Amino acid sequence: MRRTCKIYMKDMEFFGFIGCLPEEKENGQRFIVNCEIELARAGGAVSDQLKDTVNYAEVYDLIKEKTESARYDLIERLADELATSVLYSSYLISAVTVRVSKPDAPIDGKFAAMEAEVSVSRE
Repeated sequence: MRRTCKIYMKDMEFFGFIGCLPEEKENGQRFIVNCEIELARAGGAVSDQLKDTVNYAEVYDLIKEKTESARYDLIERLADELATSVLYSSYLISAVTVRVSKPDAPIDGKFAAMEAEVSVSRE
């Protein structure tokens, strides 16, 4: 039997200073981050022990700190930084996909959000 396990962290909202325009860098805006973590093995699913999985509270803190302190022009750059940092935060993680949404992008028009998604893996 082969087991796979993914952890989904959805719609985490943070305030940050990512953008090309001076007002984005100065005033900041909100960002929505989604993270999909693929585990190398489904140990916690079988053992029911936190030591056998990824602690998503710790991953949340990592994403929050990096998003709120980052000073990039592009949301793609932030998504890459977050995905890489999460991947290397635990040897149990085999792949990560991060999507950064910018719902208040300074564009004159009607839209839900502008988004960038980056996937990284150990392979």
